[in-house]
Amino acid sequence: MPSRFTLFGSNGSTVAHVAQLIGEALDTEFSLRESTFKGGEYFFNRDSDGMEISIERHIPDEEGDYAEPGFSDYEVLVYVNYGKTATEEKIAALSGLHLLRLETV
Repeated sequence: MPSRFTLFGSNGSTVAHVAQLIGEALDTEFSLRESTFKGGEYFFNRDSDGMEISIERHIPDEEGDYAEPGFSDYEVLVYVNYGKTATEEKIAALSGLHLLRLETV
């Protein structure tokens, strides 16, 4: 079975608000984590099937580079790794979230 890697973006919101929206839509909870590499505080969940969702601030690093330079106008990024179509559809239906990229490997 191919693996799916999906990227969503949001503007005008915080990582905490996006985590709350997605958590309610998927009936799941996210853990709050800290990483300077990921822009400070971010939210993460890994389910029993291995699907990972990471909700991160999208800010430039010390050199002014963005993790996703093609999407520098989005303040919050949501990475769904090893996702399922039903999960991605629920996230895409949320107000303020935009599908930016979908890769199947």
